[in-house]
Amino acid sequence: MPRRGLLRAFGLAPLALAAPALAQSGYPSRPVRVLIGSAPGGATDITARILAEAMGAAFPRGFAIENRTGAGGNLAAETAARAPADGYTLLFNDAAMMAINPVLFRNVPFDPANDFTAIAHVAEFPFVIVVRPEVPARNLTELAAWAKTQADPILFASPNTGSQHHLGMEIIAQRLGFRVTHVGFRGGGPATTAILGGQMPLGSIGMPPLVPHLREGKLRALAVSTGTRSPQLPDVPTIAEAGVPGLSLAVWYGVVGPRGTPPEVVRYVSEALAAALAKPEVQQKLGSQGLTARYMPPAEFDAFMAEERTSWGTAARAANVTIE
Repeated sequence: MPRRGLLRAFGLAPLALAAPALAQSGYPSRPVRVLIGSAPGGATDITARILAEAMGAAFPRGFAIENRTGAGGNLAAETAARAPADGYTLLFNDAAMMAINPVLFRNVPFDPANDFTAIAHVAEFPFVIVVRPEVPARNLTELAAWAKTQADPILFASPNTGSQHHLGMEIIAQRLGFRVTHVGFRGGGPATTAILGGQMPLGSIGMPPLVPHLREGKLRALAVSTGTRSPQLPDVPTIAEAGVPGLSLAVWYGVVGPRGTPPEVVRYVSEALAAALAKPEVQQKLGSQGLTARYMPPAEFDAFMAEERTSWGTAARAANVTIE
């Protein structure tokens, strides 16, 4: 799927233009609530907090970040969809909420195509297939061979039921012909803790909570999900290199508001995000966590999410996974 360049030219001009347009309304005159569908410590939470800190000048009242976990992010998305469309409730969203959950879950209490206003795409990153050191596998082919010798399906952890990490592992297992049983957690941090604690032998998790444990040898990475290797894990092969040719699965994050969020507010928030993502220190912080800053303005992000609903929706149906 085509990915656009990081940024057009952004300096102080975008925010200087945005502020007068909102002078009469005084936005933002109070803290802005940012809903996140996973627990603190995971990739979603870390990314949102990095950006919130970087946008301090544009949002002097700050942000109230709320980790509304459960149902694969559906609770956070439902809360955002039902909130007043005034710019004071935003949702830090991903493909699970916008494309996968409507296929996997029998009842989704929001319409991803019609209940939200696109604001900006902000970042993307690979998830990582990891195992505990005692698992005798150093790539996906060896993982499949070991799994096929086990009497029961292999338990695997992911940050959320219905997440890209969850569905991606199901697709890999189908392609390589071994059985897995998914256990969803409320974020990448808790999922990583479960693997470290020995409750799970296998995980499909975003990079931020994994990096220190991989470097210390407490976990072993078998593959990254994107089509190119990660600069943070240059020795870890891609999914295609590790045994599943032609497969590439990136995780992305964006920001949306409830449907009907005023255009001037959308513009203000989007340009504040663009300015934050242009800062070298923000790119460095995101990069150290394995994320790539990638800005898309509202119209482009809206079209991108429509494409994702088609591609991930097709993958979800092919995986034949249904969640009550």
